[in-house]
Amino acid sequence: MSIEKITSTILDEAKEQERLALEEAQTKCDQIIEEAHQKAKAYMEAMVKKGHEEKEKIILRRKSVAAIDSKKVLLEKKQEVIKECFDESITRIVNLPRDEYINYLVQVGINSDMYGGLLTFNEKERTTIAPEVIEKLNEATEQMRIEKYGDRPYSERFELNEVSEPITGGFWIRYRLTYADNTVGTQVDFARTEMASEVSRMLFEEE
Repeated sequence: MSIEKITSTILDEAKEQERLALEEAQTKCDQIIEEAHQKAKAYMEAMVKKGHEEKEKIILRRKSVAAIDSKKVLLEKKQEVIKECFDESITRIVNLPRDEYINYLVQVGINSDMYGGLLTFNEKERTTIAPEVIEKLNEATEQMRIEKYGDRPYSERFELNEVSEPITGGFWIRYRLTYADNTVGTQVDFARTEMASEVSRMLFEEE
């Protein structure tokens, strides 16, 4: 065999080996690319799923926070309305017709279970209704004094304090170390404690 032919055969074999190597390399490369593509696809799907789950969690958390905030706002508004109702009741009481208001104050004084003392009013009521309130209160508690102390003389009676105080309405009673707050604001506060739930139910139709 001639040298040319041998050389040609060697070159042909080398080319064939090169072609086969390239084909094998391309196949492996395609496999690697496909595996990478599948992994990337799976990763993206996982990330999308995780992102969706995180989004749902965030939405739920925000809804929960929003619900709590809305309840807080609603509760605050309810409390404001209830406060306005009781504040308005103070205004209505002190603006009752004269006789009704005097009778109301006398009854509050009777409920104090006291039989005498110094009564302190605000400046306006001290000069307008206080003398009549004191007179009626003394009359109303006269029998109570007799029942409590019998025939023994009991000189202590209700008297007007010439010094006024800046109270909304009503009066304070002070007898020695005993003190009673019969101001309209305090009486309404007592009612507020007892009636707040009922007022809330009536206003907002709560069950």
